[in-house]
Amino acid sequence: MPSEQPTQNTTTATPSPGPLRIGILGAARIAPNALIKPAQSHPDVAVTAVACRDAARGTRYARKWGITRTFSGPNAYHELVADPEIDVVYIPLPNGLHFEWSMRALEAGKHILVEKPMTSTAEEARQIFALAEKKGLVALEAMHSVFHPAMQRMREIVQGGELGKVKSVETTFGLPGIISRFIFGKDDVRFNYDLAGGCMMDMGVYPIAATRFVTGTDSTPLEVTSAMPTGHPSDPARIDRAMHATFALPDSATGSMTADLALPGRGPLGLVPRLLPQFTLGVALDGGRVELWNYAGPHVYHWIKVRPARGAARTEKAYKYKDGRGDAAWSTYRYQLEAFVDKVRGRTPWYWIEPTTTITEMETVERVYAKAGMPPRVPSSYKPAESASA
Repeated sequence: MPSEQPTQNTTTATPSPGPLRIGILGAARIAPNALIKPAQSHPDVAVTAVACRDAARGTRYARKWGITRTFSGPNAYHELVADPEIDVVYIPLPNGLHFEWSMRALEAGKHILVEKPMTSTAEEARQIFALAEKKGLVALEAMHSVFHPAMQRMREIVQGGELGKVKSVETTFGLPGIISRFIFGKDDVRFNYDLAGGCMMDMGVYPIAATRFVTGTDSTPLEVTSAMPTGHPSDPARIDRAMHATFALPDSATGSMTADLALPGRGPLGLVPRLLPQFTLGVALDGGRVELWNYAGPHVYHWIKVRPARGAARTEKAYKYKDGRGDAAWSTYRYQLEAFVDKVRGRTPWYWIEPTTTITEMETVERVYAKAGMPPRVPSSYKPAESASA
């Protein structure tokens, strides 16, 4: 259900002459790595507020992370979004709430950085970008991995012609079950259909984004040729714990992806536990093969292995751009923040995710669910104020 709109001042923020002032909706676990820590090394960013309906939790969170202002109570989100001293709203809420709070923030004149997936449906993403364009604001889905130099270098190798045309792409994104049980509780929002949960929504967008990014096919949805879900025990007909899908790519190339929130053990009975996550991206080409290990978090550690059909293999690493831009200590999220701030400030980012890329990503997710015989994610019931008055 959409949140009731209280009577409030919705004065549009005047961009601060100092650092951009960012407010966080929700005391989210992902926010420290995704925003707060990256902001500490960016001179033009200040995380100044957090909204948490639980006052005690919000206060603890703010104190721990050095955030000066908190909003609490049932109208906490509304108050932060309406505050004229906030320039940007970061939205790491459950998937099913992204559309409502993105639209509310844009309606209040705020730029938005939204955790992936941006929305529950492709149509919701279209509405967000349309409103952002109308109001001259920046909206970005936080698909952080593609901003890192390692992914940029991987794409350069694949598309540069060194190894010829792409034949196939394989991507994986999975956490061992022995680890995920300590990360995800039984009531985790990822397993809640009404909040647009599911493995494809949480993890599956990474391999889809990686496949489209390195092959340059990120302006149209992928053609899904097959999809096989593994249902989650709590709601097996509607929530996928894992998904395997295959795609048809241009020039008769093929793609495949596997995403799994709880990888089973190895062996005939699955008794040998897996200890390491799977974050692999491999591309076979006419003249060889190239692989990037840990494409989702290359700042932690990664390698790019180039194996020509003829000639010596080599291993590369890319923590900075070739021309020296960036910093080897920057995470994927820090590179993303650099781009976001540049866009807000009217500068040209080193890389940018266009609205069409995000919209067609969600169209691909919808196609996977349809091919898998699972229901689409339920759109938000929130009716945007500007649409309602049109």
